[in-house]
Amino acid sequence: MPDVLAVDRTCDRAVGKPVRDVRGGTPKLLSGNSVFDHISEIRFGNSVLIRDITRFESMFFLSSLFRGSPHKDNILVVSCEPVDTPFELRRISLDRFQDPTELSIEMERCRQRVGNQGLVIHHYLPHVLVKESEDLVLRMIEYWLMKQTSAGPCQFFTLPQATFPVFEKKLQSLVSGVININTLKTVKERLLTFQILGVCLPEYHMEEFPFAVEDQRLLIKWGDEFTDSLPLDEEDAIKGRIDYLNENFHSTRIVRDEACASTEGLGPYDRWLLLQLVGWRLEDVATYFPERLVDTLRRLAEWNLKGLVKFEPVEVHTPPSLGKHLRLKTELALSLPVRLSLGILRRRQHTVPIQVYNALRRSVQAFASEKFGEEDLRKELADFETYFQDVTARTAAIEAFNDLGEDIRIRIDLDYLPKLLSMAIYYGYGLKPKISKVSEGFFKIELRDCFVCAGSKSENPVCQLLIGTMVGCCSVVFKRRFSCNEVECKASGEKSCIFHLKAY
Repeated sequence: MPDVLAVDRTCDRAVGKPVRDVRGGTPKLLSGNSVFDHISEIRFGNSVLIRDITRFESMFFLSSLFRGSPHKDNILVVSCEPVDTPFELRRISLDRFQDPTELSIEMERCRQRVGNQGLVIHHYLPHVLVKESEDLVLRMIEYWLMKQTSAGPCQFFTLPQATFPVFEKKLQSLVSGVININTLKTVKERLLTFQILGVCLPEYHMEEFPFAVEDQRLLIKWGDEFTDSLPLDEEDAIKGRIDYLNENFHSTRIVRDEACASTEGLGPYDRWLLLQLVGWRLEDVATYFPERLVDTLRRLAEWNLKGLVKFEPVEVHTPPSLGKHLRLKTELALSLPVRLSLGILRRRQHTVPIQVYNALRRSVQAFASEKFGEEDLRKELADFETYFQDVTARTAAIEAFNDLGEDIRIRIDLDYLPKLLSMAIYYGYGLKPKISKVSEGFFKIELRDCFVCAGSKSENPVCQLLIGTMVGCCSVVFKRRFSCNEVECKASGEKSCIFHLKAY
């Protein structure tokens, strides 16, 4: 695999540093259930809202899921009531807390108790919401999440669906992801299912997975059976293909022809990604998706086994060595205000009129709704909008590096994020963001002049176009995974559009 050059802040200069796995340093939360661990992308530092009907299903699900986890000794359930759980339980009485500050202090003790490789299950929110205002509780949780670094514990918040609808929607915009526990009715039986939003591999986003519990083990329907282990022969075959791709990384192209199998079985994201990757060299994958290279190689291996893609040998390509340091001109630009920086780098502001963008969005939504008539279609279109803008931002970042004569393999230090992201947003949209570092790896972006949501009215944030831009640009430049949530939107009546951007 190609080396990645990292910036050494001790001398404020870029120095060579080989990095083989560029997914980011935050480890994954492992449940011990290999099927769930394959689907999930929950990492330490993430926060997850888990919704069910009665609050019984969520603890039933979590208890059976993490019973065999290597982290099980560092799992703490915080509840106001008795809970049947194999993990340490901390009972709290809200009557002894004079105000929410005391509850915050208690929760900080809980997070310290489990440490950075632990998990806290907050199973008391309905009791707090009966006692305190929803806005106050939201501000308290937002403070917890903004304070927590990417190296902190993972936190789950259980909540019954539709009991506190406004609070539920706002909390969903704050957390890293959501797990929904539902009931699936079939001709013969009723099955419990789960869906993951945001903290899973993209191809499994919102997919319904039936599950059952036997002998206190969570069994997930995978293929035709309920299991907690991926088939060994399937895993061995995938590993063999991945080994081949690693050995031939500099001399392999991804191809597809008429003889290849249909993509009908793929989810929307996988189908979109496959179409992006066909014709690319593996080196291109490392350039465009450095933070998810390992995951993408696995996906390519799986597609190859299904007959969706083939691998074609090509001549070894040796990229030119452009130096291990950022050029002085680039470093000077990074120390100046945004407009002067763009001037020095000769990057002219380039924007697409928002009227054109909104007209295209409305026409696509109208056509699709008429043709397919699906209620969830608007959400799916929003996801695709984010995907396309993500890859567009990656392309723009790579082109900017090439134009400046910089090596795209350089990993820029995260301290430069406010300046570089400000430049990207101003260059692409003419917007002037206010970006502040809240904690290590956590940034708040405020846009008072956002026009992406102009003329829109919505209960939910609608500026997914900017989310795609921020994640795509930052992933290529900093070689890390990023998540981004829009927590306030002018379309909902707020004064500004506010985003939380987190590096892993």
